Amino acid sequence: MKKEYFIFVILGLVIFGYVLDSISGPVFLIMRNPFLFLSSDILSIYPLTAVSIGAKTLAIIVAAPLALSLINRQYILKSVVLFVLAAVLVLYAVQQFATGLRTTSVQWTLAFAFAGVGLLIPSVSYLLIGLLKRTKKVLGDDSDQDFTP
Repeated sequence: MKKEYFIFVILGLVIFGYVLDSISGPVFLIMRNPFLFLSSDILSIYPLTAVSIGAKTLAIIVAAPLALSLINRQYILKSVVLFVLAAVLVLYAVQQFATGLRTTSVQWTLAFAFAGVGLLIPSVSYLLIGLLKRTKKVLGDDSDQDFTP
């Protein structure tokens, strides 16, 4: 698919998340860990908020590799960038909940935390592709066929 379609999907997911946020109203949660939101007790109380967070999380997970697709090849670099981004997102969310600061809304903070975990999948994928490419080059196969996922 063309990259433009993914941009519209990302924008649609973010708008959908905002619409659900306006329907569900403000959320005030006191948690020490953002991943406690996934407990069945909290999910049963905030189902629309959970869908909103899921939409925003998916938008972030799709947007990061889409932005990195502008870099041709260099899979190891893409993997490192996604891993660092994932770590920063999770650490930001943990700090927001631990300190009680509300720089971003609860919905976005949770979306950042879950997207950080979700970005580990493309990070590992890029790492494996990069290692396979280097192994292929070391073994002497110089054919330049691209096998991106």
